[in-house]
Amino acid sequence: MNLFYIQSAVDGVNKVKSYLKDHYVGIPWSALGDLEQVAMDSIVEQLERRYSLIGGELNDAVETVHTFVNLMEDSDYVVMKDEDWMYVGDLGDYYYDDSIGTSDDLICHRRGVTWLGRVPLEEINEHMQKLLSEPKFIAQFMLPVTQAKLEQALRGTEGAAGTALTETTELAAINTLTGNIPARVEQTTINAALEVLKCALQSENEQLRVQAAAAILQYAKC
Repeated sequence: MNLFYIQSAVDGVNKVKSYLKDHYVGIPWSALGDLEQVAMDSIVEQLERRYSLIGGELNDAVETVHTFVNLMEDSDYVVMKDEDWMYVGDLGDYYYDDSIGTSDDLICHRRGVTWLGRVPLEEINEHMQKLLSEPKFIAQFMLPVTQAKLEQALRGTEGAAGTALTETTELAAINTLTGNIPARVEQTTINAALEVLKCALQSENEQLRVQAAAAILQYAKC
């Protein structure tokens, strides 16, 4: 299991709200098409031809695409940040979504994410501070993931402003465990959803508490 940091701004546009709402992260260069089975030589050629990239810019783009499509894996961890928070998620598989077009302002290269929580930036340790200061679009955490102290940080956030979970994430977990779980859902993702629901039992939102409890009880009967 690996941990990656991904920039939350694409071409100067902050994507945090979209990533959290729609449960994904992504990279630019949508006009390249689906890259799942494409050789890197072809990707380099397309980046040069379609986006006129050369030199260092081309090398950076190739590294980003290779990392996102080939190195990241289902059940790896991903983090992103905005001005105040670091968001932690469980990665899913790569997919290409061109349902609304492939213009440069759209994100078609995506990986699904189960968002696990958020941590105030001032509470993360020095290893994570260093990772979040990386200039690369995607940077891998090169230490053992345990050194990131993600679980400790998420458990430590309290209160309405510092909650480790958004209501969107909680509802997604409820929907996962109260619906028919498809065979392609990994056990690690189900476990992550259960952890979200356990935290949701402490929510100030009474409806969420009730739904979380019902979801856990229903899953226990399966």
